[in-house]
Amino acid sequence: MDERRNALTAIMLVGFVPTLSILLSLKISDNELHSQAFFIACKAWIFILPAYWYLRVEGNLVSRSLPSSEGIRMGAATGLGMTAIIVAIWAFLGDSIDSDAMISQLEETGLTDVRLYIAGTIYWIFLNSLLEEYLFRWFITTKGLELLGSEKGAITLSAVLFTIHHTLALHYFGFEVWQTVVASFGLLSAAAIWSWLYIRYKSIWVCWLSHAICDVAVFAIGYQIIFT
Repeated sequence: MDERRNALTAIMLVGFVPTLSILLSLKISDNELHSQAFFIACKAWIFILPAYWYLRVEGNLVSRSLPSSEGIRMGAATGLGMTAIIVAIWAFLGDSIDSDAMISQLEETGLTDVRLYIAGTIYWIFLNSLLEEYLFRWFITTKGLELLGSEKGAITLSAVLFTIHHTLALHYFGFEVWQTVVASFGLLSAAAIWSWLYIRYKSIWVCWLSHAICDVAVFAIGYQIIFT
């Protein structure tokens, strides 16, 4: 019972922080400085709290969780497979996106400046996606296993928490309801695959490789929407 209570506490302390960050940054606060400060604070929290919990609360040792060669191949294969799906959906449904509304929303973030967009792309692919794997695939999936005692339950919990804040971001960036639903289903499916990869290979690097490959396609499409 104590293990399950501790796992629930750990999940509650970090699981909804990305959602709060999206709400404040894109909807609640009109002060850009405050939004950026809260965004940075949220990123710091979801990095520090899991590390503190793992090392100090649970008394574990540092682990680099290096990937196996099989894990690398599987990460690359799943990433390329999902990228093919992303590109195919974009080819069929891309014309339905209101690019003007999206660009208008993005102007407030500065991402319509090509230099900032490229810098942001590098950040999201190489840093933010790694932080998400660290939080959702390692920490929340592991705590979900302790809380629910089921791999399927842990995968579902982690995938749902991952999808919530992305769904809000899509909504606030001007996607129509049906587009948000389609994209959210894709996000949920991808998150479930990444959690499964973590459970199988016990390495966030495997999940990150798959995630990063998908992000390359997403930001390439974003570039096409904004700058071409």
